[in-house]
Amino acid sequence: MSNERTQQTVAIPLSKSKRNLVQIGCICMMLSVSMYGLVFSTLTAPILESVNAMGYVGLFSIFAALGVSIMTPIGGKLGDIIGRRNIVVIPGILCVICGIAFAFVRSLVPLMVLRLLISLTQGAFTAAPFIIVGLINEKKDVPKAMGMLAAAVAVGGFVGSIVAGILTDMNMLTVAIIMPAVPLILGIVFIGLNMPNQKREGKVKIDVPGIIALVVTLCAILLSLNFGSSIGWLHPVIIGGFVLGIAALFALIKIEAKADEPIIPLSLFKNKNYTILLVVGFAGYFYQNAMNVYGPIAAMQVMGKSASITGALQMPRTILTIVVPIIAGTWVGKKTSNMWKAMVLATALAGIPMIVLGFTSTTTPIMLYFVALAVTGIAESFRSVSITPAAQSMLSPEEMGVGTSFVNFFNSLSGTIGATVFAVAYNMNTAADPTNVELIQKGVNSVYWVAGIVGIIGLVIVILFVRPQMSDKKEQIETTEEKCA
Repeated sequence: MSNERTQQTVAIPLSKSKRNLVQIGCICMMLSVSMYGLVFSTLTAPILESVNAMGYVGLFSIFAALGVSIMTPIGGKLGDIIGRRNIVVIPGILCVICGIAFAFVRSLVPLMVLRLLISLTQGAFTAAPFIIVGLINEKKDVPKAMGMLAAAVAVGGFVGSIVAGILTDMNMLTVAIIMPAVPLILGIVFIGLNMPNQKREGKVKIDVPGIIALVVTLCAILLSLNFGSSIGWLHPVIIGGFVLGIAALFALIKIEAKADEPIIPLSLFKNKNYTILLVVGFAGYFYQNAMNVYGPIAAMQVMGKSASITGALQMPRTILTIVVPIIAGTWVGKKTSNMWKAMVLATALAGIPMIVLGFTSTTTPIMLYFVALAVTGIAESFRSVSITPAAQSMLSPEEMGVGTSFVNFFNSLSGTIGATVFAVAYNMNTAADPTNVELIQKGVNSVYWVAGIVGIIGLVIVILFVRPQMSDKKEQIETTEEKCA
């Protein structure tokens, strides 16, 4: 009877051994994604130094973000077309090839091309592990599985940056660059050999005009956001970029409204509950650039702390994001109502520490930073196990792929917009003298206040809108179970 019930509640039924191997494969994929991100962040300087191109640091970083932003929403739809297994295997193999080639190339243009290709292939499969664990597990087990993926991201980032730095110091830069390919290969093998290639039946049209409009929209807007703070927001090129991006966005909406197989089903945004969850996810992720970029600036430039102490600021946070997500996921899976409670923690524990740090001064104890950033690690743990499973529960089976991908896309979009908004807030205060400690203090405090306010707005949205909808969902489930009984 129990096995029969599992068959009915799991979209892709697998034997326990195969399900475990597929889940290990998903964990390996997320380890690789995180390792690639942190390895390249750590090694950007030595990589570009090796080809005498330190002036291209900004462009190198933009290529990394752009590819993922473009392909994440497209990858969800491609999974419907070529299958959930193939969207991991094919882009994964291409990513491995490009990653290994990157380690041996020592010329700027090929390096830039390969970096873009790596981010494009990663974008295609980044959402796949989150989609797959939602398809092979019972709903009550999905948050715990999401917690394992979140823990893998934390482990990959921590190990990736530390080991990459050590290998580079040992003059083993090539090995450091190749390293993230190892868990990626394992993920491809485990998923490729143990999961059926579920895809939409019948002929599926590829929405080429929609893809083109999406690429133009994202490239124009994201490049304008990235370069606006450096060359000026009123520069004709930046204004032209925003105009092109907005025009392409309107064209995208018109194209998708008429497309037989839209790359972005507009029906997703007619689902009010799902759209609210996207906004909550955006708010819960928004603070991260403030923490990553302006935390070290505050510690070193305002409080006068050493680089070694500053480098250790996120250590307690990292430990928590490795351990807490699995515990949080198990708790969330016990009750539907725990999802909105987890979102309360995700937004409150992101917003409140940022507001506390918004009072930074030269006399602020560094221990406050260690504690505040550790608290955001708890917030991140609860965010990672609640928003995606909740969003998936709002989607029909045919929307699962693109709908899950859009949750990831909004996270990356939140980071990009956050970086731009924070740069404006900081530069408005430090423009008169970027070396003045008092102005730097005002700048970082402004950044923290913006990050904190966005987090608190997310908290208000959860309490006013998500809590009632989760309560309604709970009542529906209980009614259905009573009828079945």
